[in-house]
Amino acid sequence: MLIPEEKIAEILAASDIFDVVSEAVILKKSGRNFFGLCPFHSEKSPSFSINPDKQIFHCFGCGAGGNVLSFVMKYHGISFPEAARMLARKYNIVIETRKMSPQQRKAVHTRESLFRLNKKVMQAYTGFLKDPSKGNCARRYLEGRGTSKQIIEQFQLGCSPDAWDAIVNVLKKEKITKGVAVSSGLVLEKKQKNGFYDRFRNRLMFPIFDINMQVAGFGGRVMDDSMPKYMNSPETPVYSKGRILYGLHAAKQACRRLGQVFIVEGYFDFLSLYQYGIENSVASLGTALTREHIRILKGYATTMILVFDSDEAGIKAAKRSIDVFVQEGIDTRILVLPGNNDPDSYVMAHGRDAFLELAGTAKTVMQFLLQLSLDTHGTSVEGRIKILDEMKQHLAMIQDYAVRSIYVRELAETLNIDEKAVLEKVKDAYEKEVSRQIRDPLIAEDGDASKSVLESDPREKQILSMMLHWPELIAVAVEKKVLPSFYSKPLKRLGCLIIDSGTDTQNIVGAVMARVETDEDRQLIASMAMEDYTGVQEPAETFAVLVNRVIKIKNKTDRIIVSELTKVKEGCDVDVINLLKLKQQQIQQLHNS
Repeated sequence: MLIPEEKIAEILAASDIFDVVSEAVILKKSGRNFFGLCPFHSEKSPSFSINPDKQIFHCFGCGAGGNVLSFVMKYHGISFPEAARMLARKYNIVIETRKMSPQQRKAVHTRESLFRLNKKVMQAYTGFLKDPSKGNCARRYLEGRGTSKQIIEQFQLGCSPDAWDAIVNVLKKEKITKGVAVSSGLVLEKKQKNGFYDRFRNRLMFPIFDINMQVAGFGGRVMDDSMPKYMNSPETPVYSKGRILYGLHAAKQACRRLGQVFIVEGYFDFLSLYQYGIENSVASLGTALTREHIRILKGYATTMILVFDSDEAGIKAAKRSIDVFVQEGIDTRILVLPGNNDPDSYVMAHGRDAFLELAGTAKTVMQFLLQLSLDTHGTSVEGRIKILDEMKQHLAMIQDYAVRSIYVRELAETLNIDEKAVLEKVKDAYEKEVSRQIRDPLIAEDGDASKSVLESDPREKQILSMMLHWPELIAVAVEKKVLPSFYSKPLKRLGCLIIDSGTDTQNIVGAVMARVETDEDRQLIASMAMEDYTGVQEPAETFAVLVNRVIKIKNKTDRIIVSELTKVKEGCDVDVINLLKLKQQQIQQLHNS
């Protein structure tokens, strides 16, 4: 154990799963549970559920499940000790770790060291900006762009001096080890291997905060015509460009309140919108938007508005992003700003109200793509054929049949083509897309490892499920000795854990969840704890029937196998391979009957 069990228990007791999950998922109450869109797979209808009484979550779509620690681990992509530490910080719990393996100690130490180092470096950059000589150029640049002092202070903007060793000296002063220095991405090793030099030089610096307000990385912008214009931290143990969106830490509450988020490309686009009171925006750091980005944003907004420049580069960027949003089933709008404006220049020139008024005219994804296709190909017969060929591929990405039908009708009317003909084209493209996804899935959804257990052992699973719902039935299971009759080793193992975890009605699920060691087991426990037994009037009688049936079939199977083995010993002409097949058939009958 990296963290003492009593501390884990204290963290779980202090944590509230609704409090933690609701920061990442929009939840609505339904009965005793809360439901929302799963952050771990694509879906249009909410199948992700949390039960505050049992302090667990479970997705009925992908099978993900567990307790609050499981959620934090999976959502943030971090280890168990890191998740425990994150929750401990949130609930002001002081923890002391026990002895770790060298590898574990190194990984935890590296992450913590990087966060501490990034904070120190951020303070150094902000200090350089305030320095009368070192920050003069950057201060004039910010003033020329109209960036307010409040924004500079709130987002901790700074600058890197025109020197090779400004941050190298910070690292030396802080006595940072070579390993941490290299991992940070802030410095690069010289070709001669005799020292390091700064990655960021003579740039305006933007600290990149993660959702927990920790400095994960940095972005730097030149203040002249040098190239590259922007430079970001490389991938590090604490910075992943596929998961972090600039400004989300500051924008998340406004996104929740307004139900929508503006997605822009650059740092100044975000900062200018925020400065003008449009606080529900994030920036993609100049990288392609990923599924993880979108799933994270789903926890804060139901509508996403992509804001792009009207130049060729902006249009290409819009087209690149669209399919991912369509596949995720998100209400997505496209706003192309007029007159070669970007969000920064537009809001500076026209103000907040003009931007929001223009945002109200943002096109749906399909309207945008259709207009783009019309502008490219025209409305001749040949042009309309090309448009249909382009649009059928995009329409095939839409999973919702009703939504797809509406767009098919609009396309048919716009192109003046028979709706059935359009539908046939789209249907063909859709079937090809489905076949492609089956052959080569876009993402490997979690939960598959436990599905065979969930599907093939219904009685055994139901017995354990009822033990979790009615702990008083555990004594019956022990008395009847039902677990030895289980064929599923994973369920038998979990059954032993349930029996060993006591009979406290309030604590049984949490106690078992705290003792399991794998994601598959956590998902199994969560799925069993989420079973709905509202129609069961006499749980004790139902449980007894299940137990007796499992024991009876196991005993019958064993008798048949013993009988056949006896025949073998007596020299009867019995093929041992057939005997093994017989055993398989008996087990299959148990699973399927």
